[in-house]
Amino acid sequence: MVTLRKYAQAYHKHFPLSTQIIVAADPLRYWKCQSARERVVLPAVRKLEELNLLSPNPESGRPPQILIHALSNGGAMSLADLAIALAHRDVKVPEGAKCAMIFDSTPAPVTLSLAVRAFTVGFRSLFQKLLFGFGLSVVYFLTFIVRTIMRQPEPIAIVLKQLNDLRLLPWTSVRTPRMYFYSSGDRIVPAKDVEEHAAMARMLGFPVQMLNFGKSDHVSHARDYPEKYWEAVRAFWRDVGSNQLGHTLHLG
Repeated sequence: MVTLRKYAQAYHKHFPLSTQIIVAADPLRYWKCQSARERVVLPAVRKLEELNLLSPNPESGRPPQILIHALSNGGAMSLADLAIALAHRDVKVPEGAKCAMIFDSTPAPVTLSLAVRAFTVGFRSLFQKLLFGFGLSVVYFLTFIVRTIMRQPEPIAIVLKQLNDLRLLPWTSVRTPRMYFYSSGDRIVPAKDVEEHAAMARMLGFPVQMLNFGKSDHVSHARDYPEKYWEAVRAFWRDVGSNQLGHTLHLG
């Protein structure tokens, strides 16, 4: 949540008229059923309704202008859960709505080694890392066995496919531009996995831009290269064809 708030504050600085909506990831979401994951994003759905972004007749008289910013695989899963929750509603948005998506340090398949690295990155004690890594390994293999028996795919595998859905959200289509921020130095989400997802999106017809930040670590591109990062965000939104950003949806 702290990281998301920092990004929201930065967006407010660069786009002072935009409304910031924050959807924090549930750390246990990977092991929850779909209905439980959808309940986590219901507050965001209600906020979108309050802002009249799910109505064919916006109060401002202007079609919505929305930039979606997903951080890491947690943000990608939040985005996918939000998409499913909105699909269960009869949402009709006005014509002319502008939307763009930024994928920061995501998406990528989940492996045990990458999962352990992601969950223990903040631990300073080697003992804590080993202890938590062992516990996570046990849960990971038990979950794998249960899903294999029940013939259920991994949630992140579903998400990877879902993110390339032509009608992911009420405001999106095959014309919705997307930007991938990633780095060769990311030890949690490998660059090759991001590039593969971007290549598939491009094959499907999405307008795709990519920016490799080189040595910066996972979700650290804005911290390590702030000028380059935020200029890329501003330029990306200008390419959408709008001088004003109405709403930013942060998913982490």
